[in-house]
Amino acid sequence: MRRWFAAPLVFVAAAALAFVGAPPAAAQPPAPEEESFLTADGVQLKGVFHATDKTPGTAPVVILMYPPGPDRDMTKGDWAGLAKALNAQGYHAFRFDWRGHGKSTDIKDTDKFWRNTYLNGANNFNAGIKGGGPLKKPLKSELSFKDLSKPEKYFPAYLNDLAAVRLHLDTKNDNKAVNTSSIYLVGAGDAAALGMAWLAAEWKRPAVFPAPGLLGFNVPGYEFVPQALNGAFPSEGGQDVSGAVWLSPTRPAAVPDRVAKGWVTAFAPKIRENNPMLFLHGEKDAAGKKGAEYFYNEVLVAEPRKGSGFSKIDQTFMKEVKGTAELSGVKLLGSGNPKKTDEVILDFLGAIQKERAKVPSKARGYSNPYFIDLRFFGFNP
Repeated sequence: MRRWFAAPLVFVAAAALAFVGAPPAAAQPPAPEEESFLTADGVQLKGVFHATDKTPGTAPVVILMYPPGPDRDMTKGDWAGLAKALNAQGYHAFRFDWRGHGKSTDIKDTDKFWRNTYLNGANNFNAGIKGGGPLKKPLKSELSFKDLSKPEKYFPAYLNDLAAVRLHLDTKNDNKAVNTSSIYLVGAGDAAALGMAWLAAEWKRPAVFPAPGLLGFNVPGYEFVPQALNGAFPSEGGQDVSGAVWLSPTRPAAVPDRVAKGWVTAFAPKIRENNPMLFLHGEKDAAGKKGAEYFYNEVLVAEPRKGSGFSKIDQTFMKEVKGTAELSGVKLLGSGNPKKTDEVILDFLGAIQKERAKVPSKARGYSNPYFIDLRFFGFNP
């Protein structure tokens, strides 16, 4: 990234322009825009879209994710600074608040929220929220993190927020505002577990809405993942995830070891060869290093033991960010070390994007938010 140390020269140039007339002001990049969108169970999520002015219609998009938790929202940490740096390099960036966090507290469709069959009923995720339930009158219309009686048990429900983010961005794609054929993920802490689980679900979902007759019968809708549709699809959603960067990744208690390992070995083995990842941790970030090693060695099996049946993958890495001392997770962003964390992220994404730059966009055709069937992916309340 360019650094500017020419303040005296700028002053001289400005003085000179006083005699010849100042040139027209340079065009300013688009201002970040706050946007709203719905999850499959009727929660209104709030996000901020940071658009790049470099070939915006074909530019890739980076989804930024903080770890869910008490007193956390998308304003904590220098996500805006990273978004600005990404914009300068030709990426759109999108950050958002998880349900019950920041500005994402409105339940717009209370009937869907409390009476759907995917997060209630047998799953019973939403039914465990304080003050709520399908029999309350009126139905509770607000959701806060403090309402979660067992926050660690509710963790898998956030996957449906990522499904909503994907639909929101695909709608922009169909309006030729972004190119969701190249999506990148950057997350911190527990967001790494959410991102990896969602990626496994994306490999079980058609990237383009199945056309009527494609599978030998009319498709009435695509309501959940994985859906019992027979036949082959032109492409899977996981192919569109170009790469991911995880800052001090952690596996929360809500994600059993067998479930995390199953994302690659049981549900989506294509992750290993098709979705490059970079696991970052600070110099003295012992927990972040341990988490990076877990996802790298145990989940992705990046460097398999002899006789394991896996081949080595060479596009996924672990890296210690120099000059970060005890910094970890979100705090790694914007740190003033010689090679800042955001520059490491940009270098990694840039190397991948050289190969992805020519991947064309394609119409997605999804019109409704979809659920992720959490039971299929090993999650229970």
